[in-house]
Formats: sequence, C-alpha cells, structure tokens
Amino acid sequence: MDLDSIKVRVDKPYPKIVGATNEPMTVSILKNLASARTSELSAVLQYIYQSVVADKTMSDIADILEEIGIVEMTHLDMLMHAITDFGGIPKYEDSNGYQFNTNYINYNTKLKDMLNNNIVAEQKAIDQYREGIRRVRNESLKSLFARIIEDEEQHIKVFKYLLDSVEFLSI
Repeated sequence: MDLDSIKVRVDKPYPKIVGATNEPMTVSILKNLASARTSELSAVLQYIYQSVVADKTMSDIADILEEIGIVEMTHLDMLMHAITDFGGIPKYEDSNGYQFNTNYINYNTKLKDMLNNNIVAEQKAIDQYREGIRRVRNESLKSLFARIIEDEEQHIKVFKYLLDSVEFLSI
C-alpha cells in the first residue's frame, strides 16, 4: 500500500477573518464547531488516539491519521481565534457552557470500524459547517467555513481510500 502520495489537506490558503464584531450568535456557532461533542477538538483527539492504536500494526495508516489530526488542530486553532474575534472567550465548551469531555471520543480499536466512524464524523462536521455558513453574517467567516469543508471532504476521500485498502487486504 503506497500511502506516501495521500494528501490530507487541500492545497489552498485559509481565508483571514475581517470585519468581526461582537456577535453572540456567531460565538455560539463557533464554540459548537470548536468544542462540542462533534467538533474539531473531538476530531483532533480522536485521530491522535487512532494514530497511536494503529501504530502497532499499520504505521503508514497511523501516520496519515496523525496528519489528519494536525489538520483538524489547525481548524481548531482558527476557530478559537475566531471566537475571540467575535467577542467570545475561547474555552473548551459548547454554546450551552458544557465543557468538553473525553467521553466524546470513540475508543474503538478495530481499524475498519474507526475508518467508518471517521467518515460519519467528517460528514457531520461538513453538515455543521454548512449550517454555520447559512447562519453567520460575516462573509470572511463563511469563506473560512467553506475552506474548512474542503479539507473535511478530502478527509472523507482519504478515509474511504484507506477503508477500501484495508478491506482489500482483509485487515
């Protein structure tokens, strides 16, 4: 399995946020994208966990999972900065004030199950970003969400490719 050529992010810059003002609704949306049950923080921790688990048997796949986790960390960093840009406090909590909980992480150790779960999680993330685009008013934030969606769509492609490879090898 030649996994060296897999791209885990789209080769485009992320838009900068301009014209941010104090907007509680936007902060709520950003907090949920950053730190809710299905969020960038969840994705970071999920993929790093999976990378460690997969490293015992499939180091190539473990490396890809770690790289995707790093991309998700980039997304999280941008969202946390956006929370401050729009007048919020960047705590690891959702819009209802519920603090992030590591029980949100799926501790499955079967590679096929992990990849299937990742596909579902990435699609949920895409749906949440699309809802964010619909609800926020700031055009540069909408552009950022659209750019992040491109990475999330790329992650789905990668996970599907890995899943097909794993199934082919009967792992």
